[in-house]
Amino acid sequence: MTTACSRRGLLACGVVLLLGTLAEGYCGARGSALFPRQPRCVARMEELAVDLGEGAGAIAVNFQPIVDDSEFFVARFPVPFDLNVEPRDGQVVVTKSDDQLREGDIVRATSTFSMRMDTSFGLLPAAKKVKALFDLTGKEWEDVVKAFQENRKSVTNEVVLVIERPPSVA
Repeated sequence: MTTACSRRGLLACGVVLLLGTLAEGYCGARGSALFPRQPRCVARMEELAVDLGEGAGAIAVNFQPIVDDSEFFVARFPVPFDLNVEPRDGQVVVTKSDDQLREGDIVRATSTFSMRMDTSFGLLPAAKKVKALFDLTGKEWEDVVKAFQENRKSVTNEVVLVIERPPSVA
């Protein structure tokens, strides 16, 4: 019999996780010659294709859900944007619902801009701002705010967010 992984189950399976047996799906008892009836815990990964827009292209990203049975989606807002969020238990949580987001949604990533070294005509190195996706999971609040603030009208027309919607919010 298999059951969905829970935080308690993940803790019980910690040694197995450290040994690298992450795969798709479940916590359950599984025996072997060396470790009879050891729990095997597997974390679900959610893969998304995120189009950053404005010529930045699409990227494939993987997120491990924070909440069991949650759903992931991409939300886009025109810049300037109004986003009501706060730090809660190390996560960025929506505090006010709007057309796309609901109170309790978790913002997992945001588009932002970072500096990348590039070459001009193959001769001289130069720093260039490029649109990127910034994973907000476990980040300091100040870093989260800076990432949001990089999405200003002088550099982009829209902000792209990766949202995790817990079943209690749906």
